[in-house]
Amino acid sequence: MRTAGLAATGAVAVVAGAVGIVLAYRRLTRRRRVVITGGCGNLGIKLATQLLAAGDVDVTLIEHPQYFAEDRVPTGASYVLGDLADGNGEWRAAVRGADAVVHFSAVNPYPNATWEESSGSMSHAFNICLAATGAGVRRVVFASSNHVMGGYKDLPGLVTPALPPRCGTLLRNADDLAKSGDAVAYAAAKLAGEQLCRALACVAPSTSFVVLRIGWCQPGANHPSTLSSAGVPPQFQSAVESAAAAAAAKEQDVDGAWFKNMWLSNGDFLRYFQAALVLPLPAGDMRLVNAMSNNSGMRWSLSETEALLGVKARDDSSRPQ
Repeated sequence: MRTAGLAATGAVAVVAGAVGIVLAYRRLTRRRRVVITGGCGNLGIKLATQLLAAGDVDVTLIEHPQYFAEDRVPTGASYVLGDLADGNGEWRAAVRGADAVVHFSAVNPYPNATWEESSGSMSHAFNICLAATGAGVRRVVFASSNHVMGGYKDLPGLVTPALPPRCGTLLRNADDLAKSGDAVAYAAAKLAGEQLCRALACVAPSTSFVVLRIGWCQPGANHPSTLSSAGVPPQFQSAVESAAAAAAAKEQDVDGAWFKNMWLSNGDFLRYFQAALVLPLPAGDMRLVNAMSNNSGMRWSLSETEALLGVKARDDSSRPQ
């Protein structure tokens, strides 16, 4: 009887070992699937196109029907239409079975966002992060913003991820401030998303989080020559009275250097996010770093970014390629 028991135990161990090998093989050989929210936006399209070009990743875009344009969907990507403000929306099905979620979506992704818009953006972040952790997604990459730390603009010293948040970026140029806002509401939504990731990391059994406080990555070619002291692309600026604009045109540009030094090139953006998707982190871990290019004279600390992601920013707004 004892011999038979030992044999049975050995057989069970062999079977369990074989099953483990098969499961490990499947994990190593199957294609990863990445879900990108705000998938038809500037950043979503750039990242999706890059991931699909690698040939070993399936990409699913989630986009609000109001902002969806099928001709903007990169070749090879699938898409789901839905409003992330609806926590019970059908978009949740896209998250199930995903390996990673990258969250870009916002009601207004620019510093002139109102509190109403930022409240909606908070709902986007809360709902997608809760859906991801509930579905056992292994990695959530949250695109936060430099504006969470914008209050350090007129203070001395290096801006590191460990400093307390100072939401909003107050512009000295009255015309630019009227067009672009103070970014307080916009940054508050990003900070709320960061804190949610931090809290969920304490209770999520399967999910790890990487938060990147990104700089200014403009739509399209994103050349430094098109950066402005307003901090917002012209087509997304708030309207101002012509008289105010004329008066402001005579004022010195005291904010331009700050925005030039928070530039994030397309190349550095892609390298950061690709690294964040595959960074080895245990479930329940949450990391947060700055994500700008290596701009000459900037005060954003990138040493933590390089140490975490193993990526050294290559581009510089003062020396564009």
